[in-house]
Amino acid sequence: MAHFEAHNILHDAQHGFRKGRSCKSQLILTTHELARGLDDKSQIDAILLDFSKAFDKVPHRHLLYKLDRYGVHGQTLTWISAFLSGCSQRVVCEGYTSPSAAVISGVPHGTVLGPLLFLAYINDLPECVSSTPRLFADDCLLYRQINSIEDSELLQQDVDRLQDWENKWMMSFNPSKCEVLRVTIKRKNLIEAAYTIHGQPLKIVSSAKYLGLTIDSELNYNEHISNICKKANSTRAFIHRNTRSCPRKVKATAHTSFVRPQLEYASTVRCPQASNNINRLEAVQHRAARSVMNDWSRPHSQIITTPRSTRGSPTIMMQQLGWSTLEERRKQATAVMMYRIFHGQTAIPAPVYLTPNTQSTRGHGSRFCIPAGCVDACRHGFFPVTSCSRHFMHLCHARHYSQEDMCIIGKEEEEEEEEEAAVENVDARCWNTRIMGVINRVMLYVGVLLFT
Repeated sequence: MAHFEAHNILHDAQHGFRKGRSCKSQLILTTHELARGLDDKSQIDAILLDFSKAFDKVPHRHLLYKLDRYGVHGQTLTWISAFLSGCSQRVVCEGYTSPSAAVISGVPHGTVLGPLLFLAYINDLPECVSSTPRLFADDCLLYRQINSIEDSELLQQDVDRLQDWENKWMMSFNPSKCEVLRVTIKRKNLIEAAYTIHGQPLKIVSSAKYLGLTIDSELNYNEHISNICKKANSTRAFIHRNTRSCPRKVKATAHTSFVRPQLEYASTVRCPQASNNINRLEAVQHRAARSVMNDWSRPHSQIITTPRSTRGSPTIMMQQLGWSTLEERRKQATAVMMYRIFHGQTAIPAPVYLTPNTQSTRGHGSRFCIPAGCVDACRHGFFPVTSCSRHFMHLCHARHYSQEDMCIIGKEEEEEEEEEAAVENVDARCWNTRIMGVINRVMLYVGVLLFT
């Protein structure tokens, strides 16, 4: 991997199994571009491509040829050839064993080298297309802004070139699992083009799952939140049934290990803004807290002799368990991700997506302009929400300021917000005065006309 990274061999669209890249970074970039398309009131056709048994179909001879082209020579290439060759497989079923067969394709599963070999093999795939590709190992997404029927034809030509690539390198797409998602808020003048692979029309869907995130045509993530709440509730109930007699610490560890990760997956990407979605996520954790504390009573049904702070309230239970709210944890996670972007610790280029605020600011100057947006998907995206996050500001300057300095900065920010609110109130009062003045003049004019 050091050789590939040092010579910048791997394509920038590939985010799988690479340092500084993850599902989170891939989803942030993808959803940001899709949201920008929504904000421009355009149509984006996204094709989710599915390889058929991708890791098992990599021919060894073709793989060694590509490695040699990428500068892997000598003993290293010989060692990789020996690592891949000499393997055999057979099937055992109910005591009967099939004859052994030599393995001439596929990268070994469960090895450190296997993912890197696969990345090297499909590295030239994005170079075949003019549309925007997104890769995470074998998960491939291809999308393009569609302004005319010619754009849809160009996207189909890219799909055809990918079919030529798969035939040349002995890979294959599965058309029955490939899907087309149209991301747009338009209700009229849609360009409803049909796309095909191997002569089979691709299914057009209103929502699709990419890297575990359910993306719909308007990027509101309501369906995704419904799915994860349902799955997390099922997991919570399973844990509750099987840990009734376990100590509280064991039950709490089980919930934080299996339930909470489901609720927090890709939370930096699909940070919910609607109160009903926030409450639905928090309700799952409240039930988990009740399950751990074994307290299903309600605050209004408490016994008089029982202290109000110890029964019935899930908020108090979470405090006793040391759990933060999911909303607070989302803010911290987005701040940490923005910190990594700001300091170049991830493969998201900060100068491209972050515009420094050149106006004079109080406290510190590491502030960014909030990207403008009209639709909710753009206004509530990762960069607009996190650019003004106080968690991110404090995290950025925690290593440069002492505790007293951080308190001063916090007070200055609060004073600045109060001043801005006061200015807004003054402006509102001024506008109200102007409007009332106009209304009085109109009424006076109408009265004069009536009397004359």
